[in-house]
Amino acid sequence: MLYSFSSFRLFVLAVSGYPLSPQKNDWIAESPVAVSEGDVECFSEYMELWVHRARIEGLRLWLSGRMRIQVSLASLELLNQQLSACGFALHKDLDKNYIFRVMYSGCFVQLQHGSYVIELNLLKRIQRFGGRSHHYVMKCPTLTSPPNREHIQCDPDVIQVTRQVPLDSWNKELEWSLALRGNLVVAVEDASLIRVNVELRQSNITVQGRRREILRPVLVMETKGDFLPLKLVSGHYAYSMEATCPDVSRSVTEMTVLHIFKRRMGLTKRGGYENETLSISSVAVNQTDKFTWSENSEFVQLVIPTSVIQHNKSCTGGVGEELLQPFFRVDVVLSFKETNHKMHWTMENTLPCMSECTALKSHYF
Repeated sequence: MLYSFSSFRLFVLAVSGYPLSPQKNDWIAESPVAVSEGDVECFSEYMELWVHRARIEGLRLWLSGRMRIQVSLASLELLNQQLSACGFALHKDLDKNYIFRVMYSGCFVQLQHGSYVIELNLLKRIQRFGGRSHHYVMKCPTLTSPPNREHIQCDPDVIQVTRQVPLDSWNKELEWSLALRGNLVVAVEDASLIRVNVELRQSNITVQGRRREILRPVLVMETKGDFLPLKLVSGHYAYSMEATCPDVSRSVTEMTVLHIFKRRMGLTKRGGYENETLSISSVAVNQTDKFTWSENSEFVQLVIPTSVIQHNKSCTGGVGEELLQPFFRVDVVLSFKETNHKMHWTMENTLPCMSECTALKSHYF
């Protein structure tokens, strides 16, 4: 049985004498994907509120007053640079309504009786010089730290990724599907249709497939790799199984280059706003302190001397000759400025069998 992170669907509480009544509010319109104004969706690190475009002026005024900045909706990109200082973000949906995102660690968020709570006082203009204030409460239950580990195993033919399946606060199950490349979606039990094998063992899920069938080439900072664009999805929620394997090399190089895909490791918004950029605050490698790192908007690149991580094991060539097969394991802990949760990333990579002279080359660099 596949355990999962249940959909947290709570409702904004309207107080101060203004009960929330969709039938009586003319500013509420039909919302996309069965989400209407008044719904709060709770994810691992943030909560989101759907706001009708007719109500956005009230949110703009609230943000201006609480953050003491001039909030303009002319450019959401520029606005979100300002809002990020408080852990807020604002996006438009396909119907030109708005999604207001609040990080649990954001400004004005309080911890009350086991829930994250933020109050919004939104003004609705009724006449030219008048208005009525609606006091809303966004509320989501507190959670333990989201699953933050990823274990990747690569060899010349196969990739395997293992992660913990997230659970909700009520230990409810959710029907998960697999989404490959964003558009090929199948139920977990039908994973073979997209050339993926799935194994559920206790609280972990492992996906496996042939590199040539499910990976796509990627070039990161002028270094080649192979990327797995795979997620678990259910309803409005997504959970990353994305991973990168080093390019298959028939020889040993002086430096080993690894790529780590940057993303929030818990439950996130499915089909959400992928333009969010995480920036590194620290990198630690368990096996050595001899490494360098760099980053772009999507990846962290690690460069490690091959000689400090490589091991060799015996293998047999195609005509029976005795060869060596290089392999290594690297355990990395990443911290990001935008989240309080660390990312624990493990890579085990096995190279093709090669001659002893070639395999031991790293020791002579």
